Order: sequence, then structure tokens, then C-alpha cells
Amino acid sequence: MYCLQRLVEIVFFIGFVGCSCANELFERIECFPERESKFSTYSKDACLARGCEYDEKTPTDMVQCYLKSNYGYIMQGDQQATAGGFQLRLTLNQAVSSMFPDPINNVILDVQYYTNDILRFRLYDANNSRYEVPIPLKSSSGRAPSPKYDFTYHSNSSRDNLFFFKITRQADQATLFDTSAGGLVLNNQFLQIVSRLQSRHVFGFGENNHDTLKHDVNDRRPWGIFARDQGTNENTRLNHYGAHPFYLVMEQLPNTDQVPSGNMHGVLLLNSNAMDYSFTPMPSVTIRTIGGILDFFVFLGPKPEQVIQQYTWLVGYSILPPYWSIGFHLSRWEYRSLAEMQKVIKRNRDAGVPLDVQHADIDYMDARKTFTIDSINYEGMKEYFLQLNNEGVRTIIILDPALFDDQVNYQPTIQGIQEDVFIKWSNGSGLMKGACWPGEVFFPDYFTNRTQQWWSRLIRDFRRDMVSFDGLWIDMNEPAVFDTNEDRPWNAGETGSNYTLKCPENSFDDPPYRTMAAFRYDAINKTVRLSQKTLCLSAQQGEIDSSTGKHKYIHYDVHNLYGWSQTKPTLDALRAASGKRGLVLPRSTFVGSGQWSGHWLGDNTAEWHEMKRSIIGMTEFNWFGIPFNGADICGYFNNATEEMCTRWMQVGAFYPFSRNHNNRDTIDQDPAAWSTTSLNSMISVLRIRYTILPYYYTLFYKAHTQGSTVIRPLFHEFPSDKATLDIYLQFLVGPYVMIAPVTDAGARAVQIYIPSSPWYNFYNGSIIPVQNQSMSINAPLDTIPILLRGGAIVPTQGFANNTKLSRMQPFGLIIVPDLNGNAEGDLFYDDGESIDTITTKSYFLATFKWSSSKSQLTMMVDVNGYKEMSNMKLNSLTIYGLKPTQTTVHVAGKQYPTSLRPNTQIVEVNGMGLPMDPSRWIINVGSWCENRVVRWSLNGVTVADGNGRGVGLNQLNESWGLYEDDDQTVFIDDRGNQRIVKWKVGVMSGQIVAGGNGQGNRPDQLSQPSNVIVDKETDSIIICDQGNRRVM
Repeated sequence: MYCLQRLVEIVFFIGFVGCSCANELFERIECFPERESKFSTYSKDACLARGCEYDEKTPTDMVQCYLKSNYGYIMQGDQQATAGGFQLRLTLNQAVSSMFPDPINNVILDVQYYTNDILRFRLYDANNSRYEVPIPLKSSSGRAPSPKYDFTYHSNSSRDNLFFFKITRQADQATLFDTSAGGLVLNNQFLQIVSRLQSRHVFGFGENNHDTLKHDVNDRRPWGIFARDQGTNENTRLNHYGAHPFYLVMEQLPNTDQVPSGNMHGVLLLNSNAMDYSFTPMPSVTIRTIGGILDFFVFLGPKPEQVIQQYTWLVGYSILPPYWSIGFHLSRWEYRSLAEMQKVIKRNRDAGVPLDVQHADIDYMDARKTFTIDSINYEGMKEYFLQLNNEGVRTIIILDPALFDDQVNYQPTIQGIQEDVFIKWSNGSGLMKGACWPGEVFFPDYFTNRTQQWWSRLIRDFRRDMVSFDGLWIDMNEPAVFDTNEDRPWNAGETGSNYTLKCPENSFDDPPYRTMAAFRYDAINKTVRLSQKTLCLSAQQGEIDSSTGKHKYIHYDVHNLYGWSQTKPTLDALRAASGKRGLVLPRSTFVGSGQWSGHWLGDNTAEWHEMKRSIIGMTEFNWFGIPFNGADICGYFNNATEEMCTRWMQVGAFYPFSRNHNNRDTIDQDPAAWSTTSLNSMISVLRIRYTILPYYYTLFYKAHTQGSTVIRPLFHEFPSDKATLDIYLQFLVGPYVMIAPVTDAGARAVQIYIPSSPWYNFYNGSIIPVQNQSMSINAPLDTIPILLRGGAIVPTQGFANNTKLSRMQPFGLIIVPDLNGNAEGDLFYDDGESIDTITTKSYFLATFKWSSSKSQLTMMVDVNGYKEMSNMKLNSLTIYGLKPTQTTVHVAGKQYPTSLRPNTQIVEVNGMGLPMDPSRWIINVGSWCENRVVRWSLNGVTVADGNGRGVGLNQLNESWGLYEDDDQTVFIDDRGNQRIVKWKVGVMSGQIVAGGNGQGNRPDQLSQPSNVIVDKETDSIIICDQGNRRVM
């Protein structure tokens, strides 16, 4: 009890007392978590009244009121086998008091060996059914045959036989979940679990605006998770638009000071009620939720990408976005008129800014009413959007779920009431009405089939009759309600209505524990309810349950699923209306949303720290299975400065979702609004993005089919490097492209950590001279540092000002050999917009491999189902790490000289024009340095020599021109040996068919032959005898 006092008094016993006292403090479980509220009743007496311990000697910023060590559950009987694992029965230890009312006395622990790499365990009421999250998951096929984990359970005899359990990985005995610290609390509206953490390297949880990627486990302050219409704020720890209770732990080697082992595991709590999470220096994590059950999944990994792949396998792989959507987007709230939107688009296109997508915010609507168009300010919108589409610019319009309460003239609401689609009060009689943009509004209940069908019909009709669009931006779907429980809405002056939603007092709208999602917003003189800025939590949703006669859900349980429930019906409707893949961008997301949508990171501020946070958010949403995400470039609120917007456009050019967007009260910030210097810088970085779009698209294909990330932190590729665990401003696009943006005002250099791999400067081809350490790289205002990792082949495509045009350009390959001279990469390509190209195999997929030692570039085609690929060309190779004298390229008898890009160390081959159709593509690559010929068709095989330079019949000396006969016999212009050599398939040596008698001008001699052709009709060969200026 008086641990701190004893630490001071007998500090010389630090090896004994200091350690035990510190541990005792760190291991305390908070018994009064609501003390974070300004209106908390926290006191010593209140603590003791809960049956908890109180230590008045402990500083107030540490745990003073804590659970007794014997608080928890005791095992009853033996385990019972189930089809997927086993169950245990637990009962609450009656020797201690419950923290909150209505404890769950009898609990079932259900353990399921879900797959060999995924363990599921659930804790729920043994006597009463409770709400469980109704999202679809990949189902288990029964008990995993060879699980790679162990689930062990124990009774602590020193703590009233308190039950606890551990989950360990068999391969290394790392502990992945450990409840031995206690703290398991299961009440009707308060559920808590505490797990010791294997290391202090903890990541994830959201949606919150974290200031670092890795959590600080020494900071005990909790974070809330509850979908809320909440923009970012520099100084507070807020909950934002979505709910993702998924965290990751990079594990440490045993008996080390947090040295990473290279292994990672992940943990998902599948629960959609309001919750919060916090850490202790133990280290441990505490998760508290106020409803449902504790339903956990543990993902073994062990490598970081594997953890994410296992997670997304369970909750749904992410969408394959349409190709046009990975181009650059422009947007603004309040262009105020179609003419102003046209002006902005024109000035950017005239300036040379690539543009693929134009967004329309709520100002296009008539008085902010969804499914309407302002016929005055946006007259001609339908025709203009069709024009843009013809010119290669796609359009996305915003739709809000809140529909205006006009039951006379507004058809969406009239039909909605007729079809019973809106959310009702808890008594089931009346429609729950809130305040939003147009004024008084109703909210659709997307948990019913009738609502989904009604919503789909509205979207189809609107697109057909009013305006064509390619994507839908669904905003305000937390759902956002203006000023719930307040006297009047903030926009009353615009709408003319003072109405606000007032929530009744009940256990759902006023639960015993409000969570940090409410405490954080307590005002000086007012307690905030969870319903602030949203619907009353007592609202009813879902179909009528025939067994009870009541609605299936209450908003209290499914609030965090509102955006999730709207997303799939919206995507289905968009695809039905357009016949194309389309794109949906919701603001509110939940576990599994990524299989139907992308996400933007919400209403940020034009500040440097927000640019930094955007990189963290972008990374986290890749973990959450929503890789198509990005922040509002240059900030949504406040005026951007030119320097900051230039730097933000540089980093934003590499967001998976790259959109410049701001609000009506700020200055113009589209690229063409700035000086010529900044404009050119923005165009330059967008040109880089557009050039590597095939690489991005291939990464999205892998995310869609394998669950991989598109953007990843350095430790995903270098998990054993401790230094990478604290790096978050540098990031990787896939495994090969490192982006190191400047994120501080006035900086003209950036400190970059270089992991253990060869890295090359993207711009000049120079190899980075250090590894496993940091270095400063110059970054003038017009440059964002980009590094390429050795071992990469990055597919590219020629630049154009939108993807409709760029998709007509030839392909290229950036080749970056590793230390062994090898590189590899792949390319996925389809028509970019059809709905189901993967299932129908209507796509092209190829793997490229490069070997410097063999001068061999091979391509293996896995799928060749995209017919248009036969019209595409491979035009260029861009090779890092070579000298221009090292290689020459010959294709089908043609020589393509290499060149050195001016002022760089980058070797280029251009103008090849080779068809990307393997059924016709037989490419011979000759290298006079390596003296060999390689056939490149479906794969690369050596067909001549490879035995080094020489005069033997199994050797070549500066092979030059080439010809391949129908039977795959190759005629080689062996220039250095002044001869033509014939090589048949499968033979180990060639046959001289011309020359070979030394250099000269006799009829039986040649001098620097440069090409050879076979005349099949006369069964003879034609030789270009360059040195003798003759054709033989």
C-alpha cells in the first residue's frame, strides 16, 4: 500500500524493493475508469464503496483506486469438448463486490481453433442471450487440424483460485494473450479484459488521431472508440468516424531490452459497442466495452504482412478499386456554382495538372437535400459531367443518409415513409428525427432489406434522370446529427429550424459507464452524453424479431455499424446503376468495411502536424483492411500556406487515395491556385505517381486477393530492426518504394533511416552509401526524397494527364538489382472498371525476373485473359546499378543501344515497342559482356552459350544480331568472332554457318557482322557484313 514511500526510504534496496514496488504499481487495474470525466464522483469513499482498494499515497496521475487481486472468475468443472475446440464454465468470485451494477455471474469461455493461424475465444453470459456483432466472417471449417498455438488455463491459488489463461505460439513460446494480471469484469453494461503484452511495441486501434504510430504504454490515459462526427484537434485524444478494435504487437526476443524478434501477432475484439482502451507500463492493454460479448480473434502471423493477411482473410479482402480512382482527385466544399467548378477544373487542366476525378460536395444539392440538384447554381451539371467523362475525367458525388422531413414535395422521404425505412423511437411508434444540413431529417435503417432496396432504387433513378456519376461519397454516416440534446442546431440560421433531437433518460442513452468517447467531450459546465452529435442510443433498428415482436437491434449496439450497413447497399446500387466497378467512399467504417469501400481520413486542418498524422492514419487503415485511403491534401479547415501545401501535395501524391479537398471558408488550394514554382513541383510529383500507377494497381490486386497492404511501415519489411519500430514519417509503397517526405516548415533536408538493403536514389540512380543508420538527404522545395530498394522490378506506364490516356501509353520496367544482381516484380492489369475481372480471369498477370550475372530478363505469364494486352507495348527499361558499357539489348535482330540518363547513373533502353502478348512475344536479349543469348517468351531460358567469352563452339564473343527460325533454331551474329553461329534447341554448342575464318574481306570472311536473316524460300541466310560495307 505504501510502496512509493518505501521506495524513497530504502532506495538502496532497489534490486529487491524497487522492482517489486514498481511492478505492484504497474499491475494495478483501475477500478474507477470514469475519473477521466470532469464530473466524476471519484473519491476515496466512492472507491471503497465499490469494494476496491485505495492508496492515498499514490500520485493522482497513477492508479489510486484499483481492483482487489481476487476480483474475477473461478472455473467450475472440467472443460467440455465442442466441434471447434472446447468450453469452460466460470462463475464470479462472490468474495468481492462488482465494480458496476448487474454483474454476469455465470460465464462461458468458448475456445475455437479457428484455423491453424487464428484462434478465437468468446466470453459470454451462460444464462442469457446477448447481442453479437452481425457482420459476415470467413467461416471456420471446423477444428483446425494443426494449430500453431496453445491455449492454457490456470487457477491462481494465492488469489482465491482466480481463473486466467494464456495463448502462446508453439514455435517460439511467445505469449500472445495473457490474463494473469486479473481485471476480468463482466457486467451487463460494462465488460473489461486486461492482457499482459509480450512487448512494448504496440500498434493499431482506431479510429483515433494518433501522434505516433507506436503507442506509448507509459501513458495510461484511455482512448475512446465510438463513431463520431469529429474533426481532428491537435491537443486532445479524440475518437473519430469509425471503429476498429484491432491491435498489433511486434514481439521481443526473450531476456532482451525490447529487441524485436521479427515476429508479430494481432488481436481483434469483435464488438461494436462504445469502448475505450488504455495501456500500463507492465506492459498491458485494458479494453472496456459497454455491451455485447467479448469475442476475440488472435492472429499468429508471425510476419507483419502475414498478420494483416490473416486478419483480412477473416473480415474480407479489400476492394479492387477502379483504375481511374488511383489517379488524382480534385474537390471542394462550396464551389458555389457549376461555373466556378468548371473554372477550377479548366485552370488545372490548362496548367498541365493530371486530373482523373472531380468531386461534387453538398453545394450541388438543392438546399442540401440528398438526391436533388440546385437548378440555378448547378444548371447544366448533367451535361457537363457527361462531357468530363468523355474527356477522361470521372465524377464522384456526395450523398448524405439524412433525408429532409418534407412529406409533401420531397419524394425520397415520401417513399421512405411509405416503405417503412426510417429509424424509430424505442417504443416503435414514431420516426426518430434529428437535425442535419437541410434541417429536420430522418435516418434510413440499412439493416432492413426494404431500406436497401429503396436506397438502391433512389441511386439508380438519380443517376439515370438527374446526373451521371462514377462513384459515391457517403458522408455524415456515423450517423451525424447536429446538436443532439442542445437547444438549437448550429445551422438554424441557414435552415430556419430550431429543432433538435432530445434523448430520453434511460440505461442506453445514459449507461453506467459512458466511456472515454463521452468523457473526453465533457464541457466545463455540462456532462456529455454518448448521443451527442448522433441519434439516441435507445432507437430501434433492424427487422422485427418474430419470437419477441421487437426490432432486432437497438442503436446502442449497432451505432458503430451505421456506416458499415450503408456501404454495401450503396456499392451494390452504384454497380447496378452503372454496370461498372465504381467506388464508394464512406466516412464511417467498421471491421470489414474495406471489402466494399475506401475511406478518407476526415476533416483535418491545414497544419504541419496534421500532415504527419495523415501518414499514421494511412498506415493504420492499411492494417484495418482499407488500403484505399488518404487524407484531404493541404487540409480541410484553415488556410494552407504555399510551402505546406506544396509539401503536402508531395506526400499526398503517394496516398493510395490522392485528393485535394478543402472547405468553403478557406482560400483556393488546388495546384493551379499557387505560384508557377509550386505548381510545377506539384505536377512533377504527380507525374511520378502516374508513371508508377501499374505498380499501385498491382499492389491493390494483391490486397484484393491476398489481403496484403499497399502502404506499409518500414518494420513490415525489416521486422528485426528495432530502429524501424519508431519510424512513421517514412513509409513504403509496397515492398520496394520508400517515400521520405518533408513534414516540417522551412526544412530543405530530411533525416532518413536506411534499413539493411541496397537503396538507390530514385532521381539520379546513385546508391545510398549507408545501411542500418540514418543520413540526411537534401530535399529542396520541389523534391520529395524517394528511394528504390534493391531487388525490385517496378512496372510503369507512360505519363498522360488522366488514366484514360495513360492506359494507352506503352509500359516500362524499372529494374533495381540487389547485391546479387537479381530483381523481381509483377504486373496485374485489366480493363480497370469491369466488376468481376478476377473471377472471370479477364486480366493479365505476369512476373518479371532479372539476373545481372546472366543478363537475363524473364517474364512468366500466369493469366493472359485481358484481350487488349495484345495491343500494349513494352517500350523501355530503366536499370539502376549498371554502367552503360555493361550491356546492349537485341530483340529479334534489332539492336537497341543503352543510354545514360543525363546527370544520373541510370541506364535506359527506349523505343523497344515490344508487344505485351506472350503468344507472339519471343524476345532475345543479347549482352556482349556476358556473351549469351536468352529467349524471352513465357519464361527466359538460355538458348546459346552462357559459358563466357571465347572462340569455342560453345562460346560467343559479343553476340549482336539475332534471328529465330520457326523451329526455334537461333542464328547468332557472333560479332567478336567474325562468324554466324547456328544453335538448335537443346544442344550444348553451335554450328558455324558463315565466317569463322578471321576478320577480312574474302568471301569466306566477315568483318564486324551486325545482323542476320534467314530466307526460308531459298534456304539461305542474309548477312549484314558491316565492316565490309556489304550484304552477303
